Amino acid sequence: MMSEAERPACLIPARGGSRRFPRKNIAPLRGRPLLAWAVEAARESKLFHDVWVSTDDAEIAAIARGQGAQVHERPAALATDTATIGQVGVDFLDWLAARGTPAEVMCVVLPTAALLRPEDLRGGWELFRARDAEYAIATTTYLESPFWALEDVDGYLRLYFGDQYARAMQKLPEVRVDAGYFYFVRAESLRREGRLYGPRLVGYPIPRERAVDIDEPAHLVMAEALLDAAERMNPRSR
Repeated sequence: MMSEAERPACLIPARGGSRRFPRKNIAPLRGRPLLAWAVEAARESKLFHDVWVSTDDAEIAAIARGQGAQVHERPAALATDTATIGQVGVDFLDWLAARGTPAEVMCVVLPTAALLRPEDLRGGWELFRARDAEYAIATTTYLESPFWALEDVDGYLRLYFGDQYARAMQKLPEVRVDAGYFYFVRAESLRREGRLYGPRLVGYPIPRERAVDIDEPAHLVMAEALLDAAERMNPRSR
């Protein structure tokens, strides 16, 4: 069992603005705001003493509290399109330290991670500790290999990485991509690097069929379809 001092702090950054997908953090999925799904997974993981939502928006704050989360009022300067999650995380860590509850490790859970499961967070935390990592993120596979990417050059397409991968179906490098679900990071590393990636980074795998980074309305439709498919394959899945 973890002591309270060993528990990571949990932060869900959910500002009110979003240019490409207005109000995306509380867009409805099966009648529930996306944020509610993320809060539920974080709380049910039992990893955190509290789940905090950082927001500048009254409606989001009300939804967060209704789901059992605590609310950290985000400064206006960190609620802009140019503010980074790293900056929001450092501000939150500084606030925790100022109130006498400093955290050595923080877990950032994105509010749009609707298909995240509690066991994913527990698995990421176990990997983070087992590897003595500075960073641990959720990863997944590409639908198509990025090494087959094409670029437009003077009106014609060419292989972005050249011909060396054109016929190498069985020999392509194994690569993964950020699933956009969660990030464990040591407080000292976040303060030093200012971002959610850095040295000694490990990745916890999320199955492709449960990985969708909701950043536009079409992704919400995909999430609904993936939930339906998961329930057909396993009626006990949520």
